[in-house]
Amino acid sequence: MNFYNLCENFLQNLAEKIELQDVESKLEVEYQDGILEIVIIANKKTFIINRNAGNQKIWYSSPFLGADYFSLDESSQHWLNANGKELSEKLFNELNITLTQKKL
Repeated sequence: MNFYNLCENFLQNLAEKIELQDVESKLEVEYQDGILEIVIIANKKTFIINRNAGNQKIWYSSPFLGADYFSLDESSQHWLNANGKELSEKLFNELNITLTQKKL
């Protein structure tokens, strides 16, 4: 499978997982043309996750922790950053911390 298809599958599935877990509708989630945008409704803080075909990585931008890049690890088939952290895990950890705080 090529980079484009791998990203499309991953980002579409990630968007669906976020929407399923957002049972209190605290997020706006939109995926279109390789760009996943997640907005925290209460404060309009925005995560952007998109494919970067030039370097064959997924770019991750967090309103809290800044930018990061993730490459596909062929053996595990997970998108990992330079520190070995998995993209979905990093995102859900940030979202859970953010959404469970009393003040957003």
